[in-house]
Amino acid sequence: MKGLVRIMRLSAAFGVGAFLLALWAYGQLQGGGGSPLSPEILGVDLWPVIPADGSRTFGAVRFRDADGDIIQARFDVVEAVDFSPFSFNPKVKGQTSGSFPFFVFSRIPQKVRLRLTLLDEAGNQSLPVEFSFEAVTLITVLGKWGTHGTGEAQFNGISHLALDGRGNVYVTDFDLDRVQKFTGEGKFLMQWGGRGTGNGQLTGPLGIAVDYQGNVYVADAGNQRIQKFTESGAFLMKWGSLGTGEGQFGFPTGVATDPAGNVYVADKVNNRIQKFSPMGVLIARWGAFGQAESQFNSPNDIAVSNQGIVYVLDTGNGRVQKFMPDGSYLGQWGSLGDRDGQFQAPMGIAVDNHGFVYVADTGNDRIQKFSPDGAFIVKWGSLGAGDGQFDQPVDLAVDPEGVIYVAEAGNHRIQKIKFK
Repeated sequence: MKGLVRIMRLSAAFGVGAFLLALWAYGQLQGGGGSPLSPEILGVDLWPVIPADGSRTFGAVRFRDADGDIIQARFDVVEAVDFSPFSFNPKVKGQTSGSFPFFVFSRIPQKVRLRLTLLDEAGNQSLPVEFSFEAVTLITVLGKWGTHGTGEAQFNGISHLALDGRGNVYVTDFDLDRVQKFTGEGKFLMQWGGRGTGNGQLTGPLGIAVDYQGNVYVADAGNQRIQKFTESGAFLMKWGSLGTGEGQFGFPTGVATDPAGNVYVADKVNNRIQKFSPMGVLIARWGAFGQAESQFNSPNDIAVSNQGIVYVLDTGNGRVQKFMPDGSYLGQWGSLGDRDGQFQAPMGIAVDNHGFVYVADTGNDRIQKFSPDGAFIVKWGSLGAGDGQFDQPVDLAVDPEGVIYVAEAGNHRIQKIKFK
């Protein structure tokens, strides 16, 4: 089966409310079947445009059935280039009305038209409903670089990246204990670090950020500290130690700077955010372990908008939380899963100049883009090594033109892409 690999078999308890708010209903009400007990399709809700990258796009079928004995949903192909018919048991036996989910995907740009029919145990079937969608190319791959190894422009444990005001790209390598610096086109410029505890040495570096003056901050996670460097890698200062007190860390993983140069650190094991001045003086801190507002479960990364709004990637809870610069709670979105707006082990977060939020949804091998308030906008990616595919995307950064740089741990590379 080329165009469709499998159908998600989920409980009929799946709610359709979110789809009705966000999706365009393409199914047309056709009426029931030839018998009063025949199933009836009330509508099919699906995005009219899906990415042609092999990633799954969920839809929902609304139905009515007098005797509650639907056993098969059959999707026949009316129009497509590379797509196969499919059917499955929607697991709604005993239900006389409701909805059930399905998903579709395409690996090539094409228009697809499907005909849906429901069948019951007695052999009755609904009148068919036809619906359409178009698979389109949503991104352009502008470049890529990197391979597995220990040399220049090679990676062994790529973890985080950051951009400076000149468009240069800084990449941390957790396993090689170093930072590499590239041009925006991927040309290697320099590197620094090396395993150790001395000034300028690194042990398991993770998060990295560049402030408006070009200073580079690295979350030296294994040494439980933040180090500050010039844009050429010259050591400037450091702060932090292992612990739970003010200015101490329990495996710092994410770091970001705001327009004033203040430094925010995702203190992962301590389940909190700490905010420092550019000289390492503690300004604020917030958070504790939990699932409630302003609580965290292994926060992995952090991003700050041009307006100073702080977005925390609350990885263990599968969500993004939004705060004022002083830690005042503003909102949240996301949950664990693989549907639009859901996450599996997300590792990286970024904000562009317009306030849009991008998440490296690592476990789902994709990028998701949201409005500043968390409304889902678009997604891209599926598992693979081709252009526009990802294998464990762990971090990303966005330049002023909206070009996105993605660090992939599985493919040991950086991809440079842009949404259309």
